[in-house]
Amino acid sequence: MQNYSIAMLKNPQKADEEPKAYAKSQITGELTLKELSRRVASQTTVSRADVSAVIIATVENMIEGLRAGEQVDFGDLGKFRLQLTSRGAETAEKFTAANITGVNIQFIPGEDLKDIFAGMECSPVPTRAATRAVLKAQKAGQTTVDISGTSTPGGNAGGGNAGGDGGIEDDPLG
Repeated sequence: MQNYSIAMLKNPQKADEEPKAYAKSQITGELTLKELSRRVASQTTVSRADVSAVIIATVENMIEGLRAGEQVDFGDLGKFRLQLTSRGAETAEKFTAANITGVNIQFIPGEDLKDIFAGMECSPVPTRAATRAVLKAQKAGQTTVDISGTSTPGGNAGGGNAGGDGGIEDDPLG
């Protein structure tokens, strides 16, 4: 189950429009390398140390492959490749490497991974900012809380959006 909160965000390309409500993923925890390797070790005949070593070596080789311009294919998990961002130039002749402004890693999920999310349920939860306001009020002995000011204007009402917005067609950030 994926928890989400709701954030009112403006579309930066349509500044005159009113903000719209968007879902913001709320992360419930983190699966660390130590815990992941422990889980894999418990499901196989391989030690946790060996699992960690293989994962670390896999990441190092993935980075080398990406730096070499290769797409890294993890089978059912999906594929990773580099994607460039750049400023436009008037013509192809005027375009230089100086127009390149950044490099991102693009992930294309494999079919099995896409299928997992097809039936996933989502559950609304309070934003982290609203939760902090309620906890602060409880500590102060207050019985009511005004959470209307817990959103960050034009930004992230959830106090962080490490999970992303998902597939919103009119996403102002996408």
